[in-house]
Amino acid sequence: MTRYFIGAILILSTLSAFAQKPTFSQPNYKKINKAINKESSSTFYPKLMKRFLANDTTLSPAEYHLLYFGYSLQPQYSPNADLASADSLMALIHKEQLAPAQYDLVIKYANSTLENRPFDMRYLDPLIYVYRMQGNNTLADKLEFKLGRIIETLFSTGDGLTKETAFHVISVEHEYDLLRALGFGNAGGQSLTIGQYDFLKVEANDYGIEGMYFNISAMQKK
Repeated sequence: MTRYFIGAILILSTLSAFAQKPTFSQPNYKKINKAINKESSSTFYPKLMKRFLANDTTLSPAEYHLLYFGYSLQPQYSPNADLASADSLMALIHKEQLAPAQYDLVIKYANSTLENRPFDMRYLDPLIYVYRMQGNNTLADKLEFKLGRIIETLFSTGDGLTKETAFHVISVEHEYDLLRALGFGNAGGQSLTIGQYDFLKVEANDYGIEGMYFNISAMQKK
């Protein structure tokens, strides 16, 4: 039942913009920390997270930027946490066919995992699929919006083609998720860490791209 992210086609359509040298919004953690720690502000992190968990579709790209990168400044942030619920979910969705009787299990495991890893795209994707299959399109639409916003947030930080324009991520899993969202496969599972960057080789493609750079400074600080 494994499939590509819902936002893949939309993101792929922007690959042609790589050569146009767009302006990227790389995270400034000093400014982010200031913005999310002022209790009287609408960007106070607990307020933003409450809206995020409620699947609020009025959250702006700027607010998602604060949410995603601000999460790495929270005490509960753990980029390498192993979760039993995630393992159980992966075992289910890698089956050739998912039976309707297993949909509730997917929902249970996905929600349990997202409580601890709220920005992990690979767990949102099967949740959206199951809600669609159950006819709960309203909730599926909200989660699809959330998934798209997360991908958009990462994509706005760079193009991944150089160290200077590397995608900024707060989890190694997000590196592979972005490759999937862009329609690329990881070539032979090859990856290389160079200072504060990860470099993932990608399979042969029409764009002549050999690999993608990811800035992992947030994880290294943790």
